[in-house]
Parts: sequence; structure tokens; C-alpha cells
Amino acid sequence: MKKLVLAPAVALAITGLAASPVMAAPETPAQTQPTSQTGALQKAKVSGATSADAQAGTIGVSADSVTVEEFAENGVGIAGEGLTPDTEYALAVTPADGQAVNPYETTVTTDASGAFETAVEGVGEPNPAFVGSYTVTVTNPEDAEDSATTTFKVTGDAEEPEAPAVDPKVSLNTEKISASDFEKDGLKVTGEGFTPDSAVTVLGNATQSPFFQEEVKADEDGKISTTVEAPEDGLEPGDYSVSAVDAESEEVSNSAKFTVTADETEEPKPTTPAAEATLKVSPETIEAADFVVENKGVTLAVENCEPGSDVHYLVTPKGNSNVTAYDNTVKADDEGNASVNVYGTSANDPSAYLGDYDVTVTCGDDELTGAFTVSDDANAGGSDGNEDGNEDGNADGGNEDGNADGGDDDGNGNGGGDLPRTGTELTGLVGGAALLLIGGAAVTMTMRRKKAVEDPSAI
Repeated sequence: MKKLVLAPAVALAITGLAASPVMAAPETPAQTQPTSQTGALQKAKVSGATSADAQAGTIGVSADSVTVEEFAENGVGIAGEGLTPDTEYALAVTPADGQAVNPYETTVTTDASGAFETAVEGVGEPNPAFVGSYTVTVTNPEDAEDSATTTFKVTGDAEEPEAPAVDPKVSLNTEKISASDFEKDGLKVTGEGFTPDSAVTVLGNATQSPFFQEEVKADEDGKISTTVEAPEDGLEPGDYSVSAVDAESEEVSNSAKFTVTADETEEPKPTTPAAEATLKVSPETIEAADFVVENKGVTLAVENCEPGSDVHYLVTPKGNSNVTAYDNTVKADDEGNASVNVYGTSANDPSAYLGDYDVTVTCGDDELTGAFTVSDDANAGGSDGNEDGNEDGNADGGNEDGNADGGDDDGNGNGGGDLPRTGTELTGLVGGAALLLIGGAAVTMTMRRKKAVEDPSAI
């Protein structure tokens, strides 16, 4: 500002006249814009009034145009969709028409889906300085090409916002979706450029006919948002599209294409082959005296059968028709195991069981085989050569009625040759319970006949 410097007082004299001192008046400062004509922007609270939608890879605003009162009261919402996930962007709201409003700069961070939401408003009371257009820009500081821009407008009280032109466009939140995800979540569709507050028909298009049709209502800005759902029987993998028809203008939008992909199937993991059923015979050789002891005998243990299935045991003597076979069926336990203990029932005549035995176990489709031998021992009686008595006929030592008197001192027989061999059979214990079989008559009869022939004195 140019300043005028004067002396404190200047006396002017004109011949014949006297003048009073004159003081110079101060210069009036130039007019500046009142404070009320300068505006500032600040962050606003996100609310229903500032809810904004954006298409994938862009940013959007809650309204293309607001009045100065609305801008001061609620502000304008700003949202991003489909940007780089979990990234901090620089956001700037800049006056575009030269209005005296300070630019607003801040940062926003996208979530895992690349979305963010914020809002901006005018500071203070409604101010004419806010009237005009604004540019909104977000930029990734790490990648200058990763940016998006949109605009909005603040109007004066008497200024009516221009009705948007009917130019419908739709977009999808993805261009590729699996068949199962489509059936579960559907496909989100957004659109703009429709007649405000009018009906819009959204179509899901297949090759022959639409698979989806729904009527929605555009908002006051001509925008729509809905979800296209898969039909009840699903969609085959392939290419499809979504379009929308503005009911009032009958304008048809673009066709937003998408692809339904087949669900990925995991290859079945190789399974461990089922273990084969096995049979263990223990012991494979047993003395006759032990074989007729209930808590000894021979154990037949089977493993790896089908849990809960029938396990059939069959023990047969080889060539010894005087011993009744053991034939029984038990249940495998929860782990597919079963076990029986086979022993002779004629404890008074162990030698009746001498010989070899075949074991057959049927477990489902498996047939398992084994064998065991009941052998002679020193306590089982005389040998076959002395069974009929020694040379002087004293070996048997028994009387006619078959009482077990025993032989004399020089007899070498079994010490009980006159005893009837009854009950000569095999039995078994399963889980502590005895399973008895009927038999032994053949042994008894055979031995009695044999004694009648060998001992004439008994006749």
C-alpha cells in the first residue's frame, strides 16, 4: 500500500491573507473480501445422509449436487470401491471454480476389499463462498497411476440442481465367480444414469432367456444397487451378463458381462489300505495235560476283522473222529479283534486229545487257517505199546465195572485204563464265558469196546 508522508503542520501564507494550519487526511484502506466470504472444509461424520456408492476401481460421492445449507449441515460422503486393499491413499477436495475455499487434504486407508468411506463438509454456517464445483481425488503415494477422481457441486439457495441426463450404466463387483459362490452370495450390481426415483428392471441374461429379473427403484440421483441371484438349480459354468432397463425412458443400459466358473475339486487323498485279517494260534504245540486245563488250552486270536462282524471258528481233529469239533461264532469288538481259548473237556483222559488239529476262521470275506498239536507227555499215561497191559496181564489193573483202581506196581499203562472216556470234546472260552459243545460218546463207546476185547476176564 502506498503511503503519503506529510509534515505535522504546514502553514500557508498568501499576501494579505492568513491561513490556518491544515492536516493531511489519512488514506482510506482498500476494501478486502469480508471474512464471511472465505470458506474452509473439514471432515464430516459418515451417516445415512452421506452414504456413498462407488463402482469397482473408482470413487463416488453421496450426491452430485447439494445446496450450501446441506453442505454445511451434512456435507458430502466420499467412498471408494475395488482399490488396492489395505493401502493408505492421499485424499484431496479442491475448489474447481476459483471459489475462496481452502483445499481439504487428508488420508484414507482401504480395507481388505479395497474400500473406504469418509465425508467432507463446510466449516461453520452456510456460506456463499462454498458455492461452486469441487474435485475429489485419491492417490496412492507409492503408485501415482493408482488414483481415482470424481466431482460434486454446491449450489446456492435459489439454484435448483440440474436433473441428471438419462444414460443408464451398470457394473458388477466382479467379472468372475465360482458356481458355488454365486449360489451362496449372488452378484452385486450397481448402476447410475437412470431417471431419479423411477422404476428400473434388472435382468440376469443367459443365452436363451433371462435367469433373473427384479424391479428396483432408482434413488433421487438416478442410482441403483441390488444383488443378482442364481436360479434354484444353479448355473452351468459359462459366460453371462447383467443389464437394466429404465422404465420411464425405456433406455437400456450396457450389458455387464461375467463368467461363472466350475468349482475346484480336491483330488482324493490316497487312503491307507485296510490291514489284512490275521490269525494267531498260541501255542502251536501243547501237552495233553495242559490242553484239558480250562485256563490254559490253545488261544485263537484274530485281528483286523470288520468291527462288530461275525467271526466263525472251526477246530477239527486230523484223523481223530473220537473228538468232537469246536464250531462257534463270536462278534468282533470295536477294533475288529476276536479271541477264543479252546481246550479239551475230558480232564480225566488227556490222551484222548493227542494229535493234530486244523483251525479255520472265517472273518467277512477272509478265510484264515492255522493248526496246533496236542502232544504226549510223561503224565499222560502209558504208551500205546503198553495200553493193553504188560506181559503178565497186570497193566490194566482195573475191574469189570470200570472203577479207577489203578494198575499194580509193575503195570505200565495209563493208570486209568478202565475209566470210561466220556465227554471227549473241545470247548472254548470267549470273553470269560464257556461255550460248550456236545460230544464224547464216540470216544466212550470205542474205548469200552476195545476194553471188552482186550480183557476176557471182564466178560
